[in-house]
Amino acid sequence: MTTEKELTGYPSIDKPWLKYYSEEAINAKLPECTIYEYLWENNKDHLNDVALNYYGRKFTYKQVFEGIDKATKSFSALGVKKGDIVIVCTVNTPEMIYTLYALNRLGAIANMVDPRTNIDGIHEYIAESNAQFVLTIDLAYPAIKKAAQGTSVKNVIVVSPSDSLPSLVKAIYKMKNKSPQFGDEVLDWKKFISIGKDANPECVAYEKNACCVMAHTGGTTGSPKGVMLSNDNINAVAFGYQYLGIPFERKHRYFNDLPPFIMYGLCLATHTTLSYGLEVILYPIFDSKGFPKQFVKYKPHHFSALVDHLKYLTIDKKTEKIDMSFLISPGVGGDAVECKLEQDVNKFLAEHNCQYEVCKGYGMTELSATAVITFKGANAIGSVGIPLISNTIKIVDTETSQELGYNETGEIWISSPSIMLGYYNKPQETSEIIITDEKGVRWVRTGDLGHITEDGLLFHEGRIRRIYMTAHEGQPAKIFPMLVEGALKKSQYVSECSVVGRKRKNSDYYEAVAFIVKNSDTTDTNVILEDISKQCDENVPTYMIPAEYCFVDELPHTPVGKVDFRALEKEAEKL
Repeated sequence: MTTEKELTGYPSIDKPWLKYYSEEAINAKLPECTIYEYLWENNKDHLNDVALNYYGRKFTYKQVFEGIDKATKSFSALGVKKGDIVIVCTVNTPEMIYTLYALNRLGAIANMVDPRTNIDGIHEYIAESNAQFVLTIDLAYPAIKKAAQGTSVKNVIVVSPSDSLPSLVKAIYKMKNKSPQFGDEVLDWKKFISIGKDANPECVAYEKNACCVMAHTGGTTGSPKGVMLSNDNINAVAFGYQYLGIPFERKHRYFNDLPPFIMYGLCLATHTTLSYGLEVILYPIFDSKGFPKQFVKYKPHHFSALVDHLKYLTIDKKTEKIDMSFLISPGVGGDAVECKLEQDVNKFLAEHNCQYEVCKGYGMTELSATAVITFKGANAIGSVGIPLISNTIKIVDTETSQELGYNETGEIWISSPSIMLGYYNKPQETSEIIITDEKGVRWVRTGDLGHITEDGLLFHEGRIRRIYMTAHEGQPAKIFPMLVEGALKKSQYVSECSVVGRKRKNSDYYEAVAFIVKNSDTTDTNVILEDISKQCDENVPTYMIPAEYCFVDELPHTPVGKVDFRALEKEAEKL
């Protein structure tokens, strides 16, 4: 670890987080290669190691590279070439892995789309990117077929989750799931692979700042945008993980149920883990409600969850009596972790013989997922950790954009080699989020509030866009939803809650509305109201106290498991 130095008072200059890193890490040079080349270089001497475990069927790294090679030939035979955008609308299967790296070898762009997207949304993605080729999971094909009508699409390749299943499991799957019917113009995976048998593809050399993946923002606070990520962006995230002290060791098992259309799933759970030679347990079913039974079966050394997964980890009967001494890094991302949940999960892990605490992180699609992370020695309850080794963070005043000092709350800005190239065909929106300073350094304006301690730890304090203007005693004031939520969560009767703003009647100012999920054993609403009112009176300013409390069975979520604040704002207006 590096020695401490005198602080100037500005985190981006002092970089106090560097004390957690070795000199080797600080001086390490980032890779300059494609994501396929990074995968190959890290595994070419270990081809007999297991790369994928798909419902018990195991694929070595040799077999994975063979699968990539076959897919490369077939995409080339179809006419896919450098710069082409290919819609990839699928879940975690071996074929998804082959497709991602095959397109990368050809210099094409994998446009990752959520299979649950509606017909209009898929049509918009196809039209926006002028895509001629689509690879989709079979269950999404009916929507793809309708969405592709009147567009540039020439070929559709359909993959079934059963294509690579072990024989017995495949038979059971086909009995339970009826595959949609499609005509001769559609290629199933077997037919697709056969057309490339004699192809001689022209693989493209690494090119700096060439887009290789397009992702889409979650759209929780605005319309989704296409995020263009380069090889360098994605490799920078993978590269940084080796210096965190998290023992990602070759042959460790990693449980991956995070879908590839969110960058947390693609960049970390897929590319990073495979680049380090782990055995990745592919689980195609993504559901934030509940805890996957396959986790218990395979007892992985590592997994990366969404916040809801952690909650179910502590209450699911499947994990009630499990010995979790096998678990090394129980990771979580995608949304903020409440302090109480973090403490409950850490307690649960300790009681079940896990020697590690939950590993939190912070990032965004525009930063290729993870930008900040906790690990042993660099952690605190409520903190999201320190920057990856190549990253710098600063906190700026939301009005002047001047950097603030330690423990002062402002907007989180991040400089990193993982910053996206930009939003696809949206230069104005790109210029609003990526700022280049007077020294030529690019920063992402995250739109999130936070502060940094003298130890270099970042604490996330909510979204700027979730700040609502109100008035108090004739003066403008601000409602901070996370502050109100923190007060509500002090009540023993509150399981979950979310606070949003709604316009006051005949006013441009807002008032707070709280949506609350009660504890299941609580029935008397008056008792609950009395307690939560007491918590708010004691912990938040008068003007932030909710004007109305609404009890709901559950909070709405976006497709990737985040609380859908937009939906709640609409509900608040109806009350």
